[in-house]
Amino acid sequence: MSNVAKQFSRMIDYALERPQSAPSRVLVVSLTKSNIEKILTPARVEIVRTIVKEKPKTVGALVRLLKRPKESVSRDLRILSNYGLLSFVQAGREKTPRVEKDVITMPLTA
Repeated sequence: MSNVAKQFSRMIDYALERPQSAPSRVLVVSLTKSNIEKILTPARVEIVRTIVKEKPKTVGALVRLLKRPKESVSRDLRILSNYGLLSFVQAGREKTPRVEKDVITMPLTA
């Protein structure tokens, strides 16, 4: 195992043991496998990837990039936000979606 992989592994172990003191750029989601599959649907993973890659300035811009109905994108954004996978920056009436974490770890065992 490379040094980077070892360091990453230690960081994940630390975050799993002490989530309250883990670095803010790491999110540990401790859910059952079936819940993870319900939360991280392919459409929601696409949303996260699009936000990271394209950095849309508004939810409307994200809707146009995804070519999906605004209602379904808004619902998925709300769910992702509720689980701490993203946040919003409010500027007047516009909201900018942001993925705040560089690393998201999810134990897949029940």
